[in-house]
Amino acid sequence: MSYRFSGHQTFVFRHGWLEKGVALIRENPRGFLADDAIVALGVGKNMVESIKYWCSQTGLIEEAPEPGSMQLTNFGEYIFGREKDAGVDPYLEDDATLWLLHYNLVARAPESALSIAINSLNKPEFSKAELLAFIQRYLAGKVSVSDKTLERDIDCFIHTYVGTKSKNLEESFDCPLLALSLVQPTVDPDLFRMNIGPKQNLPVELIGYALLNQMGEGSSSINLYNATYAVGSPGQIFKLNDNAIVDAVEELERITRGKFAFTDTAGLNSIQFSGNNKRGVFAQKLLDDYYGVKA
Repeated sequence: MSYRFSGHQTFVFRHGWLEKGVALIRENPRGFLADDAIVALGVGKNMVESIKYWCSQTGLIEEAPEPGSMQLTNFGEYIFGREKDAGVDPYLEDDATLWLLHYNLVARAPESALSIAINSLNKPEFSKAELLAFIQRYLAGKVSVSDKTLERDIDCFIHTYVGTKSKNLEESFDCPLLALSLVQPTVDPDLFRMNIGPKQNLPVELIGYALLNQMGEGSSSINLYNATYAVGSPGQIFKLNDNAIVDAVEELERITRGKFAFTDTAGLNSIQFSGNNKRGVFAQKLLDDYYGVKA
């Protein structure tokens, strides 16, 4: 397990940042190290580092074999394309893509305050102080991180999903992931609430994608409890309750012609997958079907 609690420079990624970062690396694999990176991206020096951080954490870019170089990942090429406008959603106009970016932040990136809070906290409401104490316990014996670093990372997590109150309404520093409504403020300015339940802008194909990734190649089923509450489950990552998972599986059964099914045998509620494809291959097919990618 790897960890990353800094690198964002306290900035959330803003509208257009990921697109700029991908375009920069597409044109110049060493673009983030170039002297004119500030000019090319149109942001300050610290924001250059932040854009690199978020492009990496969301799974869009990765280190290339040549030292100092970066390259688009397969996922980055899928969303943005090897060439401009060639991907399935190069301008991040579909909320499904935002959910995929969120999925990568929680399930696939090095662990951060964000991923620990979403994946492991298991509290419907929390304060920053409670989250800090939880993360400190979570990391005990694993890695040493200063309280100040964790506090800054927690602030960044909160601002990623809850946003900030700007006096200048014409200038938004908010993150596109606000559209997910995953974490909500309360009347208490220091208390936040996880939005647990069905998500209207979350396609069932993405829930199926997450289920298959959780199953892995060695299994054809998973019990409902683990699909809802286990670390790395769609229930945890997307904050879905068991009823939302069941509804999604029933819809997946319909659109996949029975490859997914929900069973209740001897009191054990399970989700079955009967497709002949490898789990990863069929997971990708679900995304292709959603985005209308032809085989």
